[in-house]
Amino acid sequence: MPMNQASPPRLNNFDALRLLAAFSVLISHQYALSGLSEPVLFGSTSLGHFGVLIFFSISGFLVSKSWRQDPQLGRFLAKRFLRIWPGLAMFTVLAACVLGPTVSTLSWRDYFSHAEFYEFFKTLKLFTIRQFLPGVFENNVWPGAVNGSLWTIPIEVRCYLTLALIGVVGLMRVPLALGLGTAGFAIYYFLIAPDPANHQFHFGLYFFVGVCCELFKEHWEERVVPSMAMLCCLAGTLLLLDARPLAQLLFVAYSSIVIGSRSTPYLRRAGRFGDISYGVYVYAFGVQQSVMWLVGKDFPFVAGLLMTAVITAVCPLLSWHLVENPALRLKSRLGADRSR
Repeated sequence: MPMNQASPPRLNNFDALRLLAAFSVLISHQYALSGLSEPVLFGSTSLGHFGVLIFFSISGFLVSKSWRQDPQLGRFLAKRFLRIWPGLAMFTVLAACVLGPTVSTLSWRDYFSHAEFYEFFKTLKLFTIRQFLPGVFENNVWPGAVNGSLWTIPIEVRCYLTLALIGVVGLMRVPLALGLGTAGFAIYYFLIAPDPANHQFHFGLYFFVGVCCELFKEHWEERVVPSMAMLCCLAGTLLLLDARPLAQLLFVAYSSIVIGSRSTPYLRRAGRFGDISYGVYVYAFGVQQSVMWLVGKDFPFVAGLLMTAVITAVCPLLSWHLVENPALRLKSRLGADRSR
């Protein structure tokens, strides 16, 4: 989710779409952190959840492209690590060592000796997220939570590892098999054995529909209008058959890829100051909790939203230029592509 600072911005809409998804999560969480119900789309999907679905769809598409351009396991995993870990590590350290002791009700000695403080750094393993710090935000609507949106990162990491395994065994060279496997599993998961608590399968399916869109790109890239018409007909049929989750999977994932792949004036320049969508996702929750701690839950909603949006936009810009982009420059030492 980025390039050398000196490289020209990508001439597509993916940066703009990911920014939209990231701020959708921010807006949705602003409601929740204010004690309000989150906005809902398509009957039951919260605005924030919808933004995450877009993220996973685009991620599958771009990471598939990255693997196919350089199908070498070590470099693939290194690129994924360089994209995710440095920005997350910086936020984790700042949250635990600066924000936490500043807002905690505990003394600094008790705070830094508390087991929860040390547990928080397990987030850096990428396979588990620790959300709480001792004595932090105790009077907020969501007490203690510092990074409540980051629970999806281990899910994405496992998607990367699954894709790497699929690539190593050669299935990325057999798009039809992977497409049929994804379709079959989607039918099984959404229609035969649905499990709303299994977020790995749920988000993972959006990721792998994105992968399939990349594998079959040559079949739809020059036929966007007829392919979208066919998709809408299929999604409509699934809705009539009371298979809304499948309809949503196809429509959201494919539409995200199609819109992102276009090159629209103004939208294609969204990343000219840096690829900050990941940083928005990482920093937003902590910024929102901090603002709520300062102003209280009765502060006017719109004013609070604008305040958190501005502060959140600044943090990812700094993170991109000071941490994430310098880390991504190490890709050149891997001899790998710089596409993602």
